[in-house]
Amino acid sequence: MRLIPQQNLRCVIGRLLLTAGCIAVIAAVTPVTFAQEKTTLRKVEIVGLRRLSSDQVIATAGLRVGELIDAPAIDAAADKLMRSGWFSSVNYRVQTADTDTTVIFEVAEKTAASRPTTSDTLGTISWSDNRALTNQELTDAFGLRAGDAITRTKIDQALDAVRKAYARQGYISTKITESNAADAAARRVNYQFTVSEGRQYRMGALTITGLTPADTRDLKSKWTLAAGSFFDGTYPERFGATVIRPFVTTLTQRTGRRTKFEISTTPDTQKQTVDVLITFR
Repeated sequence: MRLIPQQNLRCVIGRLLLTAGCIAVIAAVTPVTFAQEKTTLRKVEIVGLRRLSSDQVIATAGLRVGELIDAPAIDAAADKLMRSGWFSSVNYRVQTADTDTTVIFEVAEKTAASRPTTSDTLGTISWSDNRALTNQELTDAFGLRAGDAITRTKIDQALDAVRKAYARQGYISTKITESNAADAAARRVNYQFTVSEGRQYRMGALTITGLTPADTRDLKSKWTLAAGSFFDGTYPERFGATVIRPFVTTLTQRTGRRTKFEISTTPDTQKQTVDVLITFR
């Protein structure tokens, strides 16, 4: 479509009126520009994880609940995840309600170099680059011992237990890479694990929404992870299971209304703190 310059528009209108000799209806054409509006990020979900934790992936993406985001910001977060070296693919979809946005990353983790078979047994285990936890503490958390029958699932579960041991000490973004070598004669697989512990985080702010002031105070009084203490990455899940679920049962009995809750954690990489948001609906 060709736009008529404004300075020539009056002349064109005049000619149309003179030629038609009647009332002319003129439609103005306005160029349309597509503005990139920012919305408030309310939730980040990670789909497809097998060995990594959601917290460490979200921390790597750099998105923070409560901040304003747009498409370029989400693209940049997806790019960070790809550059982490953890994934063979990263895709995302966005759900928006009013001015609130949920970003859902769909990822495919890279497979390990070698997958043990059901007939393999564990050989030696060695750890490197660990500082916060000793070799013995890591081996205890790993759980499997030399001579144990192993599968890929068992190895992944053991590594998840090691990451949780780190998370309890505030290391919520610990990465573990592995290499292994099969000893065919002994039918054993020897493992070497290299640890990148990341930074140690402390407890930030606890925010509870959707409850009355009295219920909010009651629930906050049961939260024992003090602000400024080392953040236990496993604590929010335990708090939900042991404290919030019974609280919700009592609340439902009292009000006659079913209540749902959601716990989200937001690491601040600059302050090295983790804010916790508990939302009731």
